[in-house]
Amino acid sequence: MLLINLTALLLLAHYSSAAERCCSTTGCFNDNVPFNNMPLPTCPENMSPLTYTMYTRTTRNTGQAVTETVVPAAYVSSRRTVFLAHGWNSDGTSSWLTTMKNTFLDREDINVVIVNWGGGAQILNYAQAASNTRTTGARTALIFQNLLRQSGSISSRMWCVGHSLGSHVCGHTGMKMPANQRLGRVTGMDPAGPLFEPQNDKNVGLNQNSATFVDVLHTDSRGLSALGTLRDIGHIDFYPQGGSGQPGCFLQNFYNDATIEKWESDDPELYDGCSHSRAYQFMIESIKADCFIARQRCTNYNTMPGSCSNCACGNLPCAVMGYGAESTCNKSGMYYFQVSSNVPYCQN
Repeated sequence: MLLINLTALLLLAHYSSAAERCCSTTGCFNDNVPFNNMPLPTCPENMSPLTYTMYTRTTRNTGQAVTETVVPAAYVSSRRTVFLAHGWNSDGTSSWLTTMKNTFLDREDINVVIVNWGGGAQILNYAQAASNTRTTGARTALIFQNLLRQSGSISSRMWCVGHSLGSHVCGHTGMKMPANQRLGRVTGMDPAGPLFEPQNDKNVGLNQNSATFVDVLHTDSRGLSALGTLRDIGHIDFYPQGGSGQPGCFLQNFYNDATIEKWESDDPELYDGCSHSRAYQFMIESIKADCFIARQRCTNYNTMPGSCSNCACGNLPCAVMGYGAESTCNKSGMYYFQVSSNVPYCQN
């Protein structure tokens, strides 16, 4: 059970003295700005596990391995392909990954790939895990490129969805893709803030350069204990409840033993805080139904809802958070709306 404060973990982080690390398949990585506050990343060949498992409607319970050279027999290139990436102190067995995978398959006939980078994420040293998003993203880009090369699919059908540090895995994946194979979409579910938000250069992690369309859900982005990032890093950014203090999360204190014991059997990522984990819960509900409708567009994320005003788009929603974000009227800007404390969380 991890009860150590994240700030303390950052202070305890071990930083490599080397200026560059070169990996066998993903190239070299240095510690220049904006990565100067992180250790050098671990090479993919030294991470275990680092696996990619694909599921379809016909192989929902029997995943097939995806590699830089292998495309599973069940893969259908004409369908959309969605990669799901977990965050820190977690791995590919996290229950929300299975739930989201099945929810995607219920709604749409697609290929879903679960990225298990537990070898780089399930470690005490948060700073090292944060840095490992770079090399994990680079290898994930190779997986995407192989699917495109061997299957005849197109990059606009490729989508990466990540939570916390997993958001930055998706972000680096997109930035490693060739210009003519730009990912169609990346969704960040409360992208991790510590070590990322202080950097002026947004290329430190998920940003608009990661895909043709980048949408971000902010759920735990305010206060000293915030685990997500507050700043707008996508083409469209959603701030339910202003981006923090999600209803029903009154007992999200990282040190609350009773709360952690209650969550422990459900999902290790819930250790990171209730509001932080609401992001993937909101995303799951949005796949079931497009119910997170935003009616207020904002100009300053620091002063929500004071900086927000009503927006409309004829008979269409101004913007929709989650699954339907790319198909609604507005695909840019910052949006505020309120949510409820119980499933399905949306008030619309």
